[in-house]
Parts: sequence; C-alpha cells; structure tokens
Amino acid sequence: MTATDHAVDTEHDSHVSDWVYVKTALWLGFFTAVEVFTYFESVHNMPDWLLILILCTLMVVKFFLVAAIFMHLKYDNAIFTKFIVAGLVVAYPVYVVMGYAMDWLPDWHWVVKVTTVSIPPIIASAWLLAAWQGGDHADEAH
Repeated sequence: MTATDHAVDTEHDSHVSDWVYVKTALWLGFFTAVEVFTYFESVHNMPDWLLILILCTLMVVKFFLVAAIFMHLKYDNAIFTKFIVAGLVVAYPVYVVMGYAMDWLPDWHWVVKVTTVSIPPIIASAWLLAAWQGGDHADEAH
C-alpha cells in the first residue's frame, strides 16, 4: 500500500455513508410530522405546557441533528461542538423569554417557565457533549 492509497483510505474512513444522510433525513421528517400533528388540537387535546415542551424539544433536537450530521460537526474538532452548544444554550432561552415577552406563550407559573426555558437545551447540550465531542478521526488513523 502506497502513501497515496493510505491517504485515500483514511479520507473514506472519516466520511459518512449516504445511508447516514438518508436515516437523518427520515428522522427529521418524522420529527416534522410530529410537529405538524401538534397543530391539530382537536385530535390530541394536549395541555399547553406539554405541547410547548414537545415543540421546543423537537426544535432543539432537529437543530442538533442538522448541525451534527449535515454540517459534519460529529466528525470535526471538538472546539466547534463547544461553539455550537454555547450558541444553543444562549439562543434557546432568549427565544423562549422573547416568546413570553411578546405574549406568544401562556402566562404560567415561574417554575413552569424556567422548566420550559431550561430542559431542552440541557438535554441537547448533554447529548451533544457526551455523544459527539467531535473527533479527529483522520489524526487517529495515522
């Protein structure tokens, strides 16, 4: 095996297969279908707090999947993962607080508001930092 062959093999090892993109797209489609289902209040009769928690969690999970797979964050250096997580942890609470300020979200007890603001980014951040810390797969192969 020549050095050129080794470089080509290493390059193929660090990229994902097309099937990973297809599976990710199917999951994103499923999550979108769940979001669309929440629009039909006559079917599900969910309380507002559960509806908003589901939608916010799906929003964060979909963001995470797109960043991790389609933006190749899973296979990049860990510093990029930390930047994305930091952005998510800052942006999501701002989004929810603005939702309350603009009266887009119900006027709930402060405990429910804090829960709504904190649970999705905590789950996504823990998942992202634990599972996909980034990786220098090409460096490990050398």
